[in-house]
Amino acid sequence: MKQTTIPTKTYATFANADKAVRAKFENTDLRYLIAATPEGRFFPVLIGQEAVQAQAHFHFSVVG
Repeated sequence: MKQTTIPTKTYATFANADKAVRAKFENTDLRYLIAATPEGRFFPVLIGQEAVQAQAHFHFSVVG
């Protein structure tokens, strides 16, 4: 199954995307990955119910 995720905000570097997640959710163990757009920009995708409960979907893409 193919899933298309359309980010609301992208970052110029992998490090900036990673830093954005860590800054917003600094004391949690949320699982996430950093995806890339075809244009070479980066965006975080948080994974699982824990991310939904932490209300990460208001800031980043979340997948179940």
